[in-house]
Amino acid sequence: MFGQLGYLISESFRGWKQHRTVILPSLLTIFLCSLLLAASFTALGVSFKLLSAEKSLYVIEAFLKEDVPEDSIAVIQTRLKHTRHVESVAFVSADSALADFSNHFSPDMLELVEGNPIPAFFRVSLSEEARNPADLSEVRNTIAEEAYFEEVQAPLKWASRIASWKFKMIFWPICISILLLITLSLIICNSVRLSLMSRKLLVENMKYAGGSYLFIEFPFVLEGAMQGFLGSGIAILLLGLVIRSLVQMFPIVASGVAYFGIVALFTVLLETMLAGYFSFRTVRSFLFEKKGEQE
Repeated sequence: MFGQLGYLISESFRGWKQHRTVILPSLLTIFLCSLLLAASFTALGVSFKLLSAEKSLYVIEAFLKEDVPEDSIAVIQTRLKHTRHVESVAFVSADSALADFSNHFSPDMLELVEGNPIPAFFRVSLSEEARNPADLSEVRNTIAEEAYFEEVQAPLKWASRIASWKFKMIFWPICISILLLITLSLIICNSVRLSLMSRKLLVENMKYAGGSYLFIEFPFVLEGAMQGFLGSGIAILLLGLVIRSLVQMFPIVASGVAYFGIVALFTVLLETMLAGYFSFRTVRSFLFEKKGEQE
């Protein structure tokens, strides 16, 4: 058993050496497709990450005027809660707003300003069904009409951009990934078939000698799986180096590519399994064709 396994593995590596003119171009093409596929998966992950943070855009900040008495805050908050499309209302005092500003920005920005320049405000969150630019604009305008607010802010531009890009950010990476997977499958099938044609006599002799389908198919399946593993592995390493350089140059990118490790592992495993599977299908089809010719 182990002797046969050793022979089959050595036969697979011998095929790489003897048919390198076929395998190397195939390996290069698999590498290029894998690079694009991994980049497409990474872009899809970044899109989902961006869309998961989309709900944070549907928040309105209404800044109170300085002359609004403190005993009116509860009344104003209750009134805001009853505004159409509003899910929750949180009051942020001037001291809390200053502390939050200091945590996110350098204290040097406030050195030339006396006292606390940040007024108290309400943070208004929209309900899930109202998370669209039209309702965000409507609620913002409704709140802005109240006399006790100095200014009302909402990220309308970003909400509109994300809403218009949402379909494209998901649709195109998925389409490109599917096309690349189909291309990879065709490349692997063609490579294995060419390898089969060049070893046609060996395969027929093994079959006539009583070799089982598994015995004949194993070297070709291992050969195809190794092509998928090496091509995708090298592509992932190169893409990883590129992403690492981008993160060093632009640290803000790090959060978007946080799942690159999972994407890398998934890509390598997927392509290795696809390569092995389509190699198996190609060899099995070839053997059935030969069986039909003999009958």
